[in-house]
Amino acid sequence: MAKKNLILDTSVFLSDANCLFKFQNNDIFLPLKVLEEIDKHKKRQDSVGHNARQTIRNLDALRAQGSLLKGVRLAKGLGLIRVVKASEIAFNELPRDLSHKLPDHLILATALTIKKQYSRRKTIVVSRDINMRVIADAVGLISEDYVTTRVVEDRNKIYDGFAKLLVD
Repeated sequence: MAKKNLILDTSVFLSDANCLFKFQNNDIFLPLKVLEEIDKHKKRQDSVGHNARQTIRNLDALRAQGSLLKGVRLAKGLGLIRVVKASEIAFNELPRDLSHKLPDHLILATALTIKKQYSRRKTIVVSRDINMRVIADAVGLISEDYVTTRVVEDRNKIYDGFAKLLVD
């Protein structure tokens, strides 16, 4: 299977704090803007807030292993994660209809830049946001939904449909 470049939208981290470790040996490019967007949710007292805080802890642990700007291996057998600053983004790749001042458009501009830099690899925008995926397609990017329900982490925890109870 060919290695891919994945650009993850904020919505992915807010739905699954451990998403970084679920993309096999593919490289993840994280726009700096996504970190800022995650930070806005960390004080919430719900699952989104929990995921924001846990995502920040996960990234801090990775940062302790090396520079996120240069790229850090997520784990043995997994790809790298690298943070992409706005100064690295080729904004001229973004259609004039879209403003680089909007977070979603900045993420798409990052994906277009990575697609151009690594033209031999497939670049995919991963987002839970339907409109983000539609716009990605409209600007020539492959996009996919992040669906955690498809991932089975422990087959013993799968509900098998019935339970036996012995009663008097």
